[in-house]
Amino acid sequence: MSTVSNDALPQTPTAGSQGSKAYAAHLATMEEIVSQLKYLPIIEKRLHQYYSFKQNALVPKPVVLHLVETLRTDLVSSGYILGETEEGVELGNVPKISKAVLHSSSTEVVITPSLDLHGFLALFCGKNLRVETIGLFFTMAARASLFFVDRDEDKDDQFVQDMVWYSKLSLRLARDLAPQSTDFIVWLANENAQLLSFLEGDASLAVWRLVGDLATDLLALGLNREATYAPERTPFFLAECRRRCFVTEYYLEKMFGLVFNLPSRITPQFVDVNLPLDLSDEEIFADTPEALEEAKSRLTEDGWNTDGKHRAATWARLRYILSQFREEIVEYQFQGSQAADPSKLRDVSFRCRQTWDNLLPHLRYNQNCWKSEIPLTVCYMHAKVHLAYLQIHFQIYHLLGEDSSSPLPEILDVSANMLETVVQMGNSRGKAAFTFTDLPEILLSCGLSSAAVLSTALENMTKDPPRSLTPGIKTSAIIRNLSVLASQLESVASPRERNRAFCLQAAKAITEKLDKILDKFAANNSLATPDITTSNDLSPTSILTPNIGSSCGWGEIDAINLEDYENFDMLSWAINVDLGSTASDWTML
Repeated sequence: MSTVSNDALPQTPTAGSQGSKAYAAHLATMEEIVSQLKYLPIIEKRLHQYYSFKQNALVPKPVVLHLVETLRTDLVSSGYILGETEEGVELGNVPKISKAVLHSSSTEVVITPSLDLHGFLALFCGKNLRVETIGLFFTMAARASLFFVDRDEDKDDQFVQDMVWYSKLSLRLARDLAPQSTDFIVWLANENAQLLSFLEGDASLAVWRLVGDLATDLLALGLNREATYAPERTPFFLAECRRRCFVTEYYLEKMFGLVFNLPSRITPQFVDVNLPLDLSDEEIFADTPEALEEAKSRLTEDGWNTDGKHRAATWARLRYILSQFREEIVEYQFQGSQAADPSKLRDVSFRCRQTWDNLLPHLRYNQNCWKSEIPLTVCYMHAKVHLAYLQIHFQIYHLLGEDSSSPLPEILDVSANMLETVVQMGNSRGKAAFTFTDLPEILLSCGLSSAAVLSTALENMTKDPPRSLTPGIKTSAIIRNLSVLASQLESVASPRERNRAFCLQAAKAITEKLDKILDKFAANNSLATPDITTSNDLSPTSILTPNIGSSCGWGEIDAINLEDYENFDMLSWAINVDLGSTASDWTML
């Protein structure tokens, strides 16, 4: 029986079983959530768009598209869609649908090893439609809406705000009702955390709470233990989906800690999960055992694909490998430089570099990819993973050099690589039909820290003319990239950008520091002012003098005095900048 059928409904929770006040409150909330299915045509469109740009989607495409198709079929066949336009549907008998969804969401989901994909999906749709399924639709639709650059903001604003709010409400209600966590609650929690991270910033307390709750969900399902994935307990396709999910969340938590000085919640001594196989969604949902075995046979011994393609599992595997190295240095982050063991830290850096160098060629970032036929989304993901790799080395050499009066040569090399990568990512902005929503934070968290190290090195050169950067690093290239970064920081500081104030602060800090350095180069007779001619899309004039004094709202940054550049420690400011503390217009209540 369909959830939206006119037949007799299953027995719903009663006032006696839940308490009359709790039941009434849950039902009222459910009716609000279900009523948002009035946006069904837009939701369907956005869900298809979502998979057009997401390279690392945790929720497999066949799952979501099948579920939303089933939802429409059920609503139509039951006569609950009374009318429809491009913008929405007129939905009938919302209270009846809501009672059925409330009942389903309050029951336990039982996973058996014999489940196939259709059997698994039937636990969350049709007569078993659950609130976490609806919430997942809302969250993914909101994320897709925010990604596309050609969207009509005035037209879409109400839709996005409704989806954001009811996404959060769906997650809250799903956790209240479910006897135990479910795969869809985990997927919803991940999507919700990613959505809120975009709206409020990674350093938002609300995001950190969501990440913590998500870790609880993962541990409650036992996804940290390999025994959970045994064939006698979990069907293969679900085991692979769960592996992807766990290793991705493990990585995200470690990188949160690396960039924002936050402790880990999932510690390695309680984790023994194998990496997911580097298979596509279509391959893990293969129709026959023979087709699945054929797909597995094309993998290397350690599970990598050899066809040169990039899948969600590819990125999950790469990130998890990096997160394990990140875990090895986390203890020093909270103990200070005096606790750092130089030999151990350098060994971590060596093994991390060795692991990276041993990856198959198509798995490693190459800066020439931006000029190739590789899709922009793939280049961008490669660059993000490459930055995660570089951040580990940056953290190591930052710890090793904390007591040094000048940056270590190794951190100069890493910083120059980071800066070049960040600038290339920034140059990709505006070349796609969608926005890279995390670009401002990447410019700040990676670009600003590397810029601080390199500008300090340049400043030391002006004070000690014989000194130079490490071999292989061109002074002119560094100055050019610093200038471009300042312009990029200004360009992403839109009125709705959650880190607008920090982007403007950073742009001004870099520009003023660079002006000071160039003045000293010019004044020093023994050093020629570096040639900063650039081949970037911006002109040399605009690069040297970003338009940071126009209409960017500099009144917002008065809280930090950036005028005394003789004593201004840009590196400390960059490392400690509190990203995300300025919420955007989309702050969730």
